[in-house]
Amino acid sequence: MELSLLALQAAKIAIWALDKTSGGALEKAGADVLGLLRKKFQGKLKISKEAQPQQLQAQILGEAQRDKRFHEDLHRLVSWYQKIESNSSFSQSTQSGVSISVNTNTGKVTGQEINNFFR
Repeated sequence: MELSLLALQAAKIAIWALDKTSGGALEKAGADVLGLLRKKFQGKLKISKEAQPQQLQAQILGEAQRDKRFHEDLHRLVSWYQKIESNSSFSQSTQSGVSISVNTNTGKVTGQEINNFFR
């Protein structure tokens, strides 16, 4: 993954992870990215919900260019997060009792027509 894209993704994940309180694999992956960034920037940069992603991205980019180990660790964690995110599932239940469960579907889900019909 290109370094500036890696830095942008890591910054977005870290800020997203700050706002999550529930468990799960995606939250764990986000917390791992956030933990790596907090450890690396301890005393240099405060990572908070109010942080600007562009500022965090710039710091990550600079540090990843200087520190190959940090770059590799960050790449591994961001890739893991993206893999989990792409495999996440979606389920929906309606008042009419129609339930839909989708796992990484890029097409139309059978049952969507029913939901639209009963609305």
